[in-house]
Amino acid sequence: MRNSTTLIGLFFVFCVFTSNAQQSGKSTPTEPTTTTTLAPEKAEEIQNKIARIDAHLQAIETKKAFVLSSEAETQRANDSGWFDSMEEIKEQLMTKKTKLINYLNSFDDE
Repeated sequence: MRNSTTLIGLFFVFCVFTSNAQQSGKSTPTEPTTTTTLAPEKAEEIQNKIARIDAHLQAIETKKAFVLSSEAETQRANDSGWFDSMEEIKEQLMTKKTKLINYLNSFDDE
């Protein structure tokens, strides 16, 4: 019981940290105006953001599998609205990932 509580606590800390890091580094990509190429450093930065989003999504799925493996944890997660919260976070992450990928792809088309 103590280990599962610790794992849940660590997961929430991870989610909060990742969410805060994404919010603080939030910058909306703008469409290129005069330049038709993307600087390699900028492309790498965007790819790193996508990788962090993928890692966060994977962490959510791992935690979800853990919660579903225990009836007590599943009940606790349902009671607290955890599953709904994680779905909302996943949707936000997927939206952000899609925007980043579209931004990268906009340079490939030119």
